[in-house]
Amino acid sequence: MKAISPLVATTLLLIITVAGGVIIYNYMVNTLKAPQEYAALSVVSAQMLVEGSTTIVNIKATNIGTATAEITQVKILPDNIVQNMDITIDPGTTRSFNIIITKALNTTYEHYVVLVYNSGETEPVPMQLIK
Repeated sequence: MKAISPLVATTLLLIITVAGGVIIYNYMVNTLKAPQEYAALSVVSAQMLVEGSTTIVNIKATNIGTATAEITQVKILPDNIVQNMDITIDPGTTRSFNIIITKALNTTYEHYVVLVYNSGETEPVPMQLIK
């Protein structure tokens, strides 16, 4: 009877190990194969033109994600200008749009643009001055 006890213990440990491995395998397969859709914007260029008391800002942005990006706001820093927008950019496409600000921005220091969209916001990107 003493020979059966180590055999039963080994069998139980083997069953528990295999069951744990199957549970972990199923969890990892289901987690990794689920398609994750996300929007990620990248600002390709930002330029501004100051004419009298008006500033025109041209922004070119690319959606490098897998879902549609919806731009809701454009922030101009450091002047803290917030412009509400309703622009949609499909995955893998680039779109250019203009913002008209009824204020002449100071051209002696650098301005930055930040796009706020449905998945977050972009890093501040410096704007080039068009002369």
